[in-house]
Amino acid sequence: MSGAEAPTKRKLTLSVDEKVVDKAKELGLNLSEVTESVLRGFAFAPDRMEKEALYAKYQELCDCMKPLLKEYDASVRVAEVTLYDDKQSPMGTSTISLLPDGTFWIEEFEQSLDDIHRIETYDFLEPKAILSNFVGAIADARGRRKERLEELEMAKRIIAAINESTRKRPRKEVH
Repeated sequence: MSGAEAPTKRKLTLSVDEKVVDKAKELGLNLSEVTESVLRGFAFAPDRMEKEALYAKYQELCDCMKPLLKEYDASVRVAEVTLYDDKQSPMGTSTISLLPDGTFWIEEFEQSLDDIHRIETYDFLEPKAILSNFVGAIADARGRRKERLEELEMAKRIIAAINESTRKRPRKEVH
């Protein structure tokens, strides 16, 4: 054997939400390549199932999302906390989102957290739900950006037309 040989590949069937696939295509993402890259770097050892290992993996996931969240000025829903009344009866939920700066925003309390450990591990969404939310948030932000650019162009054209119109009109002299 000389040189590096290409690794043998095996077919893997992975089910992904149809909306995620559509939005990934809109963004030009190759889900096969992304999945292969993720699996290549994935190291799982059953003895690392402690709570701290779970926090570390969620933090890694959040850190991976931050660059695109910054690029598109977007946030992504990563957790949901159950709210209780005085008698400890559940009364609803509040969304926790990862912001572009890496902090977490609790919607109901309008509160920012900068430490992932302040969120209970059981409040985090399943990884596939976070992935779906992330792809959706980036696609939506990209759409909003395109819409804003179109609106800016329209506003510029209207202002240019107003300027042109006022230059052509004869000015009335004031006596």
